[in-house]
Amino acid sequence: MTYYGLAQLAISTTIMPEGIAIFWPPNAVIVAALILSRPRHWIWFVGAGIIGEFLADFGHFPIWQIAGFALVNALEATLTAFFIRFVLLRGKSYKDISIDLSLGMVGVFLFVSPPIAALCGAAIYELGDESISYWAFWRVWWFGDAIGLLLITPFLLAWLTRDERALIHWRTQFFEIVASAAATLLLSAVVFLSPASWPYWTGMPSLLLPLIAYLAIRFGQRGATAALVVIAFTAAFGATNELGAFTHIGTQAETVVAMQEFLLTAAILAFFLSTSFRQLSIAIFDLKRERALLEERVRERTQSLSDAKVRAEILAHTDVLTDINNRRSFIEKGEYINKQAKRFGQSYSIIMLDVDRFKDVNDTYGHEMGDAALTLIGNIIKDTIRTVDIAGRIGGEEFAICLPDTKSEFAVVLAERLRTIISETPVIAHGQTVFLTISLGVSTYRVRPEQCLSH
Repeated sequence: MTYYGLAQLAISTTIMPEGIAIFWPPNAVIVAALILSRPRHWIWFVGAGIIGEFLADFGHFPIWQIAGFALVNALEATLTAFFIRFVLLRGKSYKDISIDLSLGMVGVFLFVSPPIAALCGAAIYELGDESISYWAFWRVWWFGDAIGLLLITPFLLAWLTRDERALIHWRTQFFEIVASAAATLLLSAVVFLSPASWPYWTGMPSLLLPLIAYLAIRFGQRGATAALVVIAFTAAFGATNELGAFTHIGTQAETVVAMQEFLLTAAILAFFLSTSFRQLSIAIFDLKRERALLEERVRERTQSLSDAKVRAEILAHTDVLTDINNRRSFIEKGEYINKQAKRFGQSYSIIMLDVDRFKDVNDTYGHEMGDAALTLIGNIIKDTIRTVDIAGRIGGEEFAICLPDTKSEFAVVLAERLRTIISETPVIAHGQTVFLTISLGVSTYRVRPEQCLSH
């Protein structure tokens, strides 16, 4: 239906009264469909194009000519799609198009499939109308189809290919898009639909080239090709109704040639300029993405180093087996508490704890039982003391607890509580159970008033 609709639109707007086509857009629909679909589905799209050709041409040409035109158009579309998909793109998506691929596509549109198809199409034309020479028919077919492919195929591919890096962003550019669309419609109408009485400059097609360049830069292929399609159909409509820029050139054939030259120039400008800026935008997009990834890696590395530093500091001050302060850390923190006690005239107590007959436990039950015993004692100490208290493993089975601002009677109570809990808690390892006893000593540091330091 799309092929048929474009064919009807082309017949009503792009065909001059003498039968010369300014451009022929329907074949681009089949070409775009073939490029975007799997090869095993090509037969269905080609068949749909043949049916659309019959429907569009019925009543205008004899059946045998319609059949010939349909087959030639099918050949042209298939040949174009084959070269673009399997020779140029070679498995890549259209969204990855580059300047080299653009140049190749323009070459296929202009110099490969249309002139080859025109050799057959011109012969079919000449068989039905001998008033025009074969080579004149050939040129009309060639340029009409080539410009149709160059105008419509990039437009369809750009809009039908999903691309997260497209330059059109509806939410952020809405007003600019509306203004650009209005400017395109207005300027196209002024240039191509103005009557002969208007000033000469209003009929200068070159006025549209800066607009096309702007749209290619700002909105990429989607914006540039959409504007180009509007401009092309407006120009064709004006020419077929003897309005606008190309009506005073001369004969209809000369008008068609001049319009085709303009459309060809505009299409190539839009195609290459939009592709160039697309590559630039992709490079910028990839650069920003790589920068974001690099920043993320730096953040992760920084966090990893920070975590490693924290772990190293913890390991440097923590006994791995019991998860309390090691000897070095306990002494450093104990010295600080000692200084504070001297400064503020406070007392502090220290509990020394030693596991009874710990060597026998290791020799009888193995070192794993000994490790389990030390771990259990460390856990009991952590669960029993206050948060301000400092516990540490200062030897193999020796522990110490520093109790800031604690008198000796309270330290003795805590020591007795620890002795009771440890003696009543079994140590279990590999199905074996052992009960431990510990020996404790309590010492309290008292500062005489004359030893206190002033604030």
